[in-house]
Parts: sequence; C-alpha cells; structure tokens
Amino acid sequence: MPIFAVHYTYPDDTTEMLKIRPEHREWLTGLPGLLVAGMYQPGTDEVSEGEPTDQEPANGALIVCSAESIEELTATFDQDPYWVGGHVLRRVVRTWDPPLGPWVADPTNSPG
Repeated sequence: MPIFAVHYTYPDDTTEMLKIRPEHREWLTGLPGLLVAGMYQPGTDEVSEGEPTDQEPANGALIVCSAESIEELTATFDQDPYWVGGHVLRRVVRTWDPPLGPWVADPTNSPG
C-alpha cells in the first residue's frame, strides 16, 4: 500500500485552531493507515538564517500514512476537523517511497 506524506501549514495565530484540537486528534487516532503525526517544533531554516519566511510559515505539521491512492487519502483528509474548520492554510500531499532507513532495512518495520 502506498505511503503518503501530508504537510499542513497553519495560521500564525493558532488560538482558535487549538480549541478543536481534541476533535482533530480523535479524528487522527481513528484514521486507517496512520503511521505518525505531529506538529513541527521550532527549528532552523537554513535559507532564512533561522527565521520563518512567507514561504515557510512557523506553524505546520507532518502526517505520514498509508492509503490505497492519493485520491482516497485526499477525500479522507477533507474530513479532518482542522480542514473543515478552515485552520489549514495549505495542504500538500505527496507519495512517499523511502529507499533508506529502518522501515526499509527491516521488513517487519515497514509501514507499507
């Protein structure tokens, strides 16, 4: 089954978004194929000397999951309470086929 990386970009002010965080997390917990999910923590941006830019806002998340197709995954993610509530400014969904790492080296760890 294909693996997908879903990148969310959130608004700078997450006050309203965090009010429905429990509903969003409950939705994620029940998501078939969920492998890992979480909001990005502070880091560095090598291009902008550590400061967030308009191209890469400070608030975002990465969700990795498996699904039958990108169309199925996108339709499923249309039901995310954050998406429905308008709290996701940008959603990028990409097929992800990692060639290296423990998931690949040890087939028993493989999420696909």
